[in-house]
Amino acid sequence: MVDVVIAGAGPAGLNAALMFGRAQRPTLVCDTGEPRNAPVHAMHGFLSRDRLDPAELRRISREQLARYPSVEVRDIAITEARPDGQRFIVRLGDGGEMSARRLVLATGVVDELPAVEGLAEYWGHGVFNCPYCDGWEVRNKPLAVLGGDMMNVFLALSLVRWSEDVTLCTNGETVTDEGMLHP
Repeated sequence: MVDVVIAGAGPAGLNAALMFGRAQRPTLVCDTGEPRNAPVHAMHGFLSRDRLDPAELRRISREQLARYPSVEVRDIAITEARPDGQRFIVRLGDGGEMSARRLVLATGVVDELPAVEGLAEYWGHGVFNCPYCDGWEVRNKPLAVLGGDMMNVFLALSLVRWSEDVTLCTNGETVTDEGMLHP
């Protein structure tokens, strides 16, 4: 049994592991090795690591966690987690199980790209999902937003902070003012 199992070894999961390690809490970090930011050349908006290759952050983080004997990082998926009284039972990708007092879910999100030819090959290299992460690098350039739902309308409107040349590509959807906030 460990005190904590952490599902996910991105910045949030690794930082949680650091704090548990410093508190001498037996911790298992499970990493599938499939980070959301794998296709990008550099991460942004992370103080002291702005523009760092995400793989380098993972390497540095694992190196720092190795100083704490109570933290184990394993390249393995969690296939199931269930409560069992005052603990959690976690099934690992190799069929083994681990019991933990606490479970931290730091799995992040998965990007589901629309079926647009060529989009996936440019993901993270010219096609982005977050202006706060990548807007600085494309500021003052023509920008486009794909999708005509209200979330993307608002995204297009917010992009004028980075560029005066923003195009909304509705992909065949009709944009209405239904759901818009009006003063």
